[in-house]
Formats: sequence, structure tokens, C-alpha cells
Amino acid sequence: MKIKKRSNAIRVPPLKKAIKIKRKSSELEEESTVSKAIENIKKVLKKKNAEVINTASTPKVEKSYKINKAKIRQTKFQKNYPRGIVYLGHIPHGFYEEQMIDYFKQFGNVTRVRVVRSKNTGRSRGYGYVEFMYPEVAKIAAETMNNYLMCGRLLKATYIPPEKQHSGFFVGRSWTKEIYPKIINRNKVTKIRNGNIDKKKHIRFVQSTKDKLSILEKKLKEKGFDMKFIPIDDSKQY
Repeated sequence: MKIKKRSNAIRVPPLKKAIKIKRKSSELEEESTVSKAIENIKKVLKKKNAEVINTASTPKVEKSYKINKAKIRQTKFQKNYPRGIVYLGHIPHGFYEEQMIDYFKQFGNVTRVRVVRSKNTGRSRGYGYVEFMYPEVAKIAAETMNNYLMCGRLLKATYIPPEKQHSGFFVGRSWTKEIYPKIINRNKVTKIRNGNIDKKKHIRFVQSTKDKLSILEKKLKEKGFDMKFIPIDDSKQY
């Protein structure tokens, strides 16, 4: 009788093998789509540079009117030089402003980035905006990054054309641990309360508190409590 020797090698079930192969293939597909998008963007940028060179070679016409010293408004700038904005939804935890700039640089020149945060806590609300130098680049980036799996979340990317753009996408200061909207508002209120008050303002404040106390007295009287509030400060002494 021949005895078969047991091998120390652990047998992997066929289902696990299939899952591993699928994961590898999906990762390779994602990498290939991003690389293809980058190649397309490079072609678009080459065309743009050629157009810029052609416009630079044409002679400029002299203008008789005087140039205004004031700065050009943002709306005029957007009309002359339209930018491409991409809306990002389902942003995973840890993928914030710095990470977004580093990641989207591979597509093209990123001009602005914003992650919408809570005014009270400063935490991410899960959506934001990325602005590119050219609308064509933004369109390609939105198409490639839509439904892209990142840290267990499917990113939702939509391209916003220049016609639908407004200044509200990038409103608000950049949030940090030291400076955030709640602290700024709190400091404003403390300055107003601790600041010097005029005579007129003080008289108004005293009168309003007296009116509130009289309303409270009436409410208590209706419920059977006969109470009178005598204020310490009186506006008549002013």
C-alpha cells in the first residue's frame, strides 16, 4: 500500500481565486481609464497652445479710449477666459483640499478647490468643487472620475459649463483648526458686547428690557402670580 504524503501548501478555494482576479482586473481598468483621460487632455492642451501662439502672432489694434485703473471684475474675467468647474459628490473622509489638488493635477492645471464644510464643526459635508484652467480639461476629468471607487465610496463628478457658473461655488474663507466661521462670528459678537455703547443705544436697550419685563408680569398675572419687577437701572437719570 502506498501512503500519500500531505503537502504543507494551503489550498485556495476557486471562489477566492476568482474574486482576486476580478479585483485585479477592476484596478487595472480604473488605471487605464485615468491614463487614457490624461492622454486626451494632453492633446487638448497642445491644440490650446497652438491657438494661443496664432493669436499672439496677429498684430494688435491700437485703442483710443483710456484704460481704467480699477480692477477688472470677476464676471468680465470669466466671460473672456472661461474656466471649467467640476462638482464632486460622495467625497470620502481624508480626501480634502490638499489631497484634491495633488490628485487632480494629473489632469491639468487646477486653479481653485473647495470642500464645503460645516460652519459649526468645520467637518466636510461630503461635496465640493474643483476649478480647472480650461473647460475641456474639466469635462474629461468629470467623465473619467464619475462613479470612480475611492476609499469605499463611489465619487459623483459632474461638469458645470461656463453658462451655469456663478461666484457662489467658491464663497467663504478657507477653514483651519485655528480659524473657522464660528470663531470669527463669536469674536464679532464679543467685540460688539464689550465695546462702548452710546447714550441713545443704552436708553433703547433699557426701554426694551422694561417692555419685556412688563409682558412677563402680565403673563404671570393671568396664571395667578401677582409679581412686579423693579429694574435697578433707570433711563430717566440720563
